[in-house]
Amino acid sequence: MLGAFKKAPGLRGCAISLPFKRASYNVSGKRPLATRSKEDRDARLALLRQIYKPFSLLDKGSPEYIELAKSGKVWEDHFQPYDSERMGYKTLQEENKNMLAEIDTLKELMKPQVPELARALVAEYAHQSVAIENNPLKIGDTVAIFDLLNKKLFSHVDMASVAAEDLTKLDLPQFNSDHDVSVVNELKNHIVASQWIAETAAGQQGTSGINEAEMRQLAAMTIKGTQSEAVYNLAWGGSVPLGGYRKLPIVVKNNPLTIFPYPAEVPACVKRFFNWRDSQHHKKEIHPLILACQMTAYFVQIHPFPDGNGRISRMLMHDYMVRQGYLPVVMQDLDRQDYLRMMGDADKGNPDELVTTVLSTQLDELNTFYWRQLAKGRS
Repeated sequence: MLGAFKKAPGLRGCAISLPFKRASYNVSGKRPLATRSKEDRDARLALLRQIYKPFSLLDKGSPEYIELAKSGKVWEDHFQPYDSERMGYKTLQEENKNMLAEIDTLKELMKPQVPELARALVAEYAHQSVAIENNPLKIGDTVAIFDLLNKKLFSHVDMASVAAEDLTKLDLPQFNSDHDVSVVNELKNHIVASQWIAETAAGQQGTSGINEAEMRQLAAMTIKGTQSEAVYNLAWGGSVPLGGYRKLPIVVKNNPLTIFPYPAEVPACVKRFFNWRDSQHHKKEIHPLILACQMTAYFVQIHPFPDGNGRISRMLMHDYMVRQGYLPVVMQDLDRQDYLRMMGDADKGNPDELVTTVLSTQLDELNTFYWRQLAKGRS
């Protein structure tokens, strides 16, 4: 989601070291990190040394060293994406309490209709999500693909009864298009995943959301039959099965100071992400819509997959919102760069624009459907 990524130097497997001078490449194999300015490289190395200083106090390769690497705690303790107060979400909850109250009033009025409305928004939500990834297909293409899937699949298959691991086994109909088959498959896959989420979440109201295994199956579904499969098959570090976690360190092309967990840290970070989500859900200290925003930003900060992280982060938001009785947010006229800026700011502890956009969109959607329902009742 955050633009092009490169392989980045650093921790590799469990034998963690800091070979920062090794060249680093983006996923297409172009433009090594060494071509960046010396200032960029030096700033990144200094930040990495600051974050991973605890390793300098241990013997490389020792049991303690390896245990610390696998724990993911060094990255996590530095950035603390789980801290709702530090990351700004608790403050925004207080600042937006009136809007949240208005949203919840409308939500209760619309409660019987929300599951069906959520299903009605599947095509638009999927279109928005892939458009953020620079997919060139237009909304008309999305509607046509959705209609085809509805006719050939959704109308006679109860998607809620399909296990997540069986999503990639579904026989999806071919859609004739002048566009590259990869971008068509990307959108088609997302529509199927979003339909599965909408139907599954509607039947599990009030629960905390999909689990890690289901999330990985959605990641596999997202990538299947697209050019992104090549990213999973990069030679350096070894190929990764669809839905598997990355084996490569990565860096954002236009921001070398964005630091993601190293591959050895990823599994533990993902596990704690889901534990955190479940814990926050049950504590109910954070409003579900605020939590959905933090959840999305937190997941992107981990960036566990070789590709498809942005799409999965939005699926997690979609799933959680529908389970809590809200609509998936389809942001009107959303610009890719605006979205990336919002997410980047959220990563830095400034999620104001992200939260405000999500809340105002939710309110607009509920108002629109509420007044439409009233008008229909009077006619």
